[in-house]
Amino acid sequence: MNSLSGLGMTDVASRPRGRRAWWLGFASLVLIGGYVIFMNYLFVRSGMLRPDFALIHRAYDFNLWQLPLTLIGFALFFAVVALRWSSARRTLLLFSGVYIFLTVDLFALRYYMTHIEPERMVVRRIRLQTPKLIKPLRILHISDIQAGSITDYEARVFGRINELNPDLILNTGDYLQEVPPATFDSELPKLVELFKSVMPKYGFYGVFGDTELEMYGVPQDELRPLELLSSRTVTIETEAGKVSIHGLSLYQSRKSEWAMRTVDSWLSTSADSEFRILMGHSPDFAMGMSEQPIDLCLAGHTHGGQVRLPFFGALTIYSEIPKEWARGFRRIGIPYLNVSAGIGSNRRHGLPPIRFNCPTEMTLIELVPLRSIR
Repeated sequence: MNSLSGLGMTDVASRPRGRRAWWLGFASLVLIGGYVIFMNYLFVRSGMLRPDFALIHRAYDFNLWQLPLTLIGFALFFAVVALRWSSARRTLLLFSGVYIFLTVDLFALRYYMTHIEPERMVVRRIRLQTPKLIKPLRILHISDIQAGSITDYEARVFGRINELNPDLILNTGDYLQEVPPATFDSELPKLVELFKSVMPKYGFYGVFGDTELEMYGVPQDELRPLELLSSRTVTIETEAGKVSIHGLSLYQSRKSEWAMRTVDSWLSTSADSEFRILMGHSPDFAMGMSEQPIDLCLAGHTHGGQVRLPFFGALTIYSEIPKEWARGFRRIGIPYLNVSAGIGSNRRHGLPPIRFNCPTEMTLIELVPLRSIR
């Protein structure tokens, strides 16, 4: 009788600790969950008010470094308490296991965002009909190589370009963004060698971006086959027909009003029968081109946002264009616009190559003759 009474009293005494263990676990989850939601709300709101790629860096460090370290702390806390509260040990170890699981998931996500998606190159394919050409013409739009240093990844990218065998390559800027110990002088020759590994039939043209100020002082002959167009036009005679390409300076690409100072002159000297391509680094110039007799506008700069959240989209695009324009192909009035999410990732202020739901890309645009309807 005394033995049974003792067991009953022990069972009753263990219940409050078991309930406290559950409450403690759930309270910790609510506390952490609320804190994470609040911090990410601040990141999202900051991205809407003050677009800046540094914001992505802060969100990355919080969610994929500071948070998992905090979760490890909670896992250890519950494991230690489990050693003391033997009557609630199973419950406490359960919550410790939940925190370990979340920590492993976050570190796995960090690895994916830093090492896998930034090198998961996607080739987007566009088919555009035009009455201005009599044969197909394949244009490869690349942008924002933005290499911290030239690595096997960039070599693979140019190997893929060779496989695609485009007729014409157009690059909308940001070639290098060196991360020490790499320097412009050490990496440019390697990049030029990659340029030389691709020889499209009708040339390789580009514009200046934000990250290669030193390139302004490099003689054009040292960059070939890349030919930079800064407020300049090139007209190409192809088997498909004439193509007129006008490249904006970096300054002109940032405002449509600034772009029009050179676009007006270009349009007045090119024939309406020519397929007209306008390219600039920043896509902001395109906001004023809807009524202009231009066939195709090309831009980069936004990287597609690099981090695209479900139901929200890009955290920041560092541009004044509508967010839905920050990546992809669309019609914006008379012209079509393609904004590339880029081959590389922003490396400013030590930012690692971060990508989520926004893989690196290049776009193969096939121009085909518009067949007349009989």
